[in-house]
Amino acid sequence: MNANTRSPLPAGFSRDSALPPFVLLALGSLFIFFSFMRFSIGELGWVTFAPLLAYLHQRGSLKQHLVLLATLVIAYILTVSKMATSEIPWAVVPMFATPLALSSFVTLSITALAHRRLGARWGAYTFAAMSVVMAWVQYTFTPGSSWGILAHTQLDNLPLIQLAVLTGTGGITFLVALGSGLAAAAWTSGMKTVRMDMAVLVVLVAGAIVYGQLRLAGPAPGEMIRVGSVVTPVTHKDFPAAMKDVNTLRVYDDELFARSARAAELGARAVVWNEMATLTSVPGEAALAERGQAFAQAHSVLMMMAYGVVDSVQPFHYINKYRIYLPNGTLADEYRKRHPVPGDPETPATAHAKVISFDGVKLTGAICYDYGFPGIARDNANDGAGLALVPSSDWRGIDPGHGRMAMINAVAAGVAMVRPVRAATSIAVDQYGRLLASMRADDANRGVMVVNVPGARVPTLYAKTGEIVPLAALAFCVFVIVMSLRKCVS
Repeated sequence: MNANTRSPLPAGFSRDSALPPFVLLALGSLFIFFSFMRFSIGELGWVTFAPLLAYLHQRGSLKQHLVLLATLVIAYILTVSKMATSEIPWAVVPMFATPLALSSFVTLSITALAHRRLGARWGAYTFAAMSVVMAWVQYTFTPGSSWGILAHTQLDNLPLIQLAVLTGTGGITFLVALGSGLAAAAWTSGMKTVRMDMAVLVVLVAGAIVYGQLRLAGPAPGEMIRVGSVVTPVTHKDFPAAMKDVNTLRVYDDELFARSARAAELGARAVVWNEMATLTSVPGEAALAERGQAFAQAHSVLMMMAYGVVDSVQPFHYINKYRIYLPNGTLADEYRKRHPVPGDPETPATAHAKVISFDGVKLTGAICYDYGFPGIARDNANDGAGLALVPSSDWRGIDPGHGRMAMINAVAAGVAMVRPVRAATSIAVDQYGRLLASMRADDANRGVMVVNVPGARVPTLYAKTGEIVPLAALAFCVFVIVMSLRKCVS
């Protein structure tokens, strides 16, 4: 029999994959579920989308695409549901899952077009480039932050994360996505088709890991500053009552300042609260601020007090901010959150956080969700900071992933980070992402973590060049789409 002759396949099988379409769809859904959010398997990230790519490698009909879209929506709803714990209602899950499904659908559809019109190798590289482009679109032009990007399947691989200093998360996303593209191409078109490309991928990944290990072999530069992370006694359960009357939280103020005093007693030179450590009314803000100012003077510390100011009860609306007081009582900065979580009743701000010289360190800040956007960390670095204090508020369903998302952006920008968190794991990392200290929400330290942190900025290529990799990927994708469409009409 001629080697090129294809024997008949059972009904319902793809000639390219020799597997029933429903098996490919089921595998793809499982891979998505176990690649993203918590309870994930990082190694699976390298082939997450291979089954779904194989599903579309045959000539895709409108029906096939609609089935794929429905599968992606269901898969992402199930995946994002892993984030929904008692603190967060399940009702918000579709709001976050649907955009991720649509982004993956666009990426897979354009990749399949390139595969069918230009060939298997073109398809593999198109998938990698489109994954980079859609991630960039998400964290640059939408409020979706960088949730669900393929680079985040590798948050536990610290040597590979060092690649972000050269390329941002785009370079990591490209390599991880290329794994899925080449695996699907090998499965449907034969190993020989992409054998050299797989070898190149292995060399690139190995090179990135060796580069990362060499980077991690050195010490973190800069003067050390002792930072106290203070987690409020105010929990998520206390907010419903506070939304009706903020004064219900006044009973916690003494404990919040007592924890701050404990951090100072343990030698902290800078004390930072978690995000929205308390809520106050507009008339009550002055008293809270004065107490924080007096605390900074009395304990001779830099005091970053993060809190919310309720400026409307009906409808409920607040200002999410922090104030920094120096030991002499000077107000050094008043910063408002630039990227509120979608659905939160607050208005985004635009002003950069100020960089403050203190104890030989240039420090600055951001608030929680801000650091899911690579541009915020890059702004901090380019403004001259070497240490970012990032008050945050999470919940069990996104712990510790959300903190590690912030960490990768800090590494890319070359800044150390201290991130005190309500209801999740507080962390301090150096400029390379190495963990200096952590504190679980249920830690016996009663909400106080004190750690020495190096404060010098490490210059990175990404901080200077920005999103060059996504822009190059976009140019490649435009070229591929034009070539594919020309093949369609020729």
